[in-house]
Amino acid sequence: MNCTRRNFLAGSSAAALWMAGGCCHLSGNCGLAVKGIKIGVQMWSVADLWKASPVEAFRRLRALGYVGVQSIGFYTMNWDELEKMLDGEGLQIVDMPFFPKMLADGDAKFLDFCKRFGVDFVFDPFEQKKSAEEWRAFAVQMTEIAGRFASHGIRVGYHNHQHEFRERYEGKNPFEILFDAGLPFELDVGHVKLADNDPVEWLGKLKGRVPSIHAKPGGGRAVAGEGDKNDWPAIFAAAAAAGTRWAGVGCETRRNTYEDVEESMQNIRKMA
Repeated sequence: MNCTRRNFLAGSSAAALWMAGGCCHLSGNCGLAVKGIKIGVQMWSVADLWKASPVEAFRRLRALGYVGVQSIGFYTMNWDELEKMLDGEGLQIVDMPFFPKMLADGDAKFLDFCKRFGVDFVFDPFEQKKSAEEWRAFAVQMTEIAGRFASHGIRVGYHNHQHEFRERYEGKNPFEILFDAGLPFELDVGHVKLADNDPVEWLGKLKGRVPSIHAKPGGGRAVAGEGDKNDWPAIFAAAAAAGTRWAGVGCETRRNTYEDVEESMQNIRKMA
């Protein structure tokens, strides 16, 4: 059975199976999952390579066992070519980063992209604010976008770095302000750990609000490699309990090699 994303999503009942992992079951080509969480990769991990040859990058990452890819850069590509490349390797887009300014001319184009590629969770990947008031205003802005996107079946959230935990305004850090506003997250567990917080604890608090995690090492170059202080079995268990569907591997120390994403996959396989 040819179980590409495009063919399989042709019917609504088939789409439901895809979201549940049924496509992989039918095709026998499901790649790796840990506690039901599928493993993708953030293309920033190989940014110096994939931009030069997306076809080669998709092929190599799929051969390593990744079943999903993520990049804000996908939006500016030729969508027909992108779709052909993804379908050719049996890859899905893992959620979608976006900035509110991308909606300056309206929501239609971005929503078309999400519908075409089966994206149902989008998130702002980085913000830097100077006060609690600015962070609250940003939360209101994201909530308003979420209200517009809800009727299309798309959730809207945020991706954290370290400064959201380290800064404090009016007795709270920015992450707590966004959490209190009810936003979902792509929780970057590496940044949580490096900011001296516990990703397992936060995953418990975010139950139902963390569709994906950014599986970044908490130190070192590779997930569960030398120098990584994250407790990955505990993280995957907590993420599964929180309803997480995807873990996107992010190796940011070196971006001109496949070695770190390969080592990460080898280590994740041991947890499966």
